[in-house]
Formats: sequence, structure tokens, C-alpha cells
Amino acid sequence: MSQPAQLPRRFGLHRRYDLTGVSGTGLVAYGTQYPTGRVTLAWCCSEVQSVAVYDDIDDVQRIHGHGGLTEVRWIDPPAAPEPTASAHPTGFTVLNARARCATAAQQTA
Repeated sequence: MSQPAQLPRRFGLHRRYDLTGVSGTGLVAYGTQYPTGRVTLAWCCSEVQSVAVYDDIDDVQRIHGHGGLTEVRWIDPPAAPEPTASAHPTGFTVLNARARCATAAQQTA
């Protein structure tokens, strides 16, 4: 079973000032950004707790940011780029642009 190339990245939506009087301040929602860029946002601050889906994190900030009064605080770091590996015909393996000699067992396989 292979592992996914990239896992979703979690964040909290923190509000410094509540313009509408509905959600309050502090942590008001949890979110997840998927490798496709799509975002889910789960509200956790009022009697009505809903989940919404957005095309990207920019939409979340544009709709719920209230001019900087609400911010996205990432829980997970950005995904590291996947290392690239390729076989070289002379017995070298190229990993992240660094050549490494193959062992005798690897050369005869």
C-alpha cells in the first residue's frame, strides 16, 4: 500500500474582533487544506456548527478575514517537496541531484 504524496494541512481560524457578534473572538473554526488546494472549514464557536468547502485558502481569507481581523494560523508546517529519484545507467542513483554509488547487490539486480 502506498502512502499519499501529501497529507492535508490543518489550521485554526482566529478572530481578534467579531464584527457580526455571531462567532466571538479567539479560535472560531478549524480548517483543513487538502493537496488539491480545496479547504474545509468547521465552525466551532456558536450554537450552529457547520462545515463548508472552499476552492482555496484565499477564498476563506477573503470571505472570513474581515480585513485582517481574522487570521489563519497553521497547525502543520508546509509540505516538504518530494525527493526525486531516478536510476542512472552507470550504477548511480540520483537523489535530489546528488549521485550515490549503487551497492554490488543493486548493480546486479
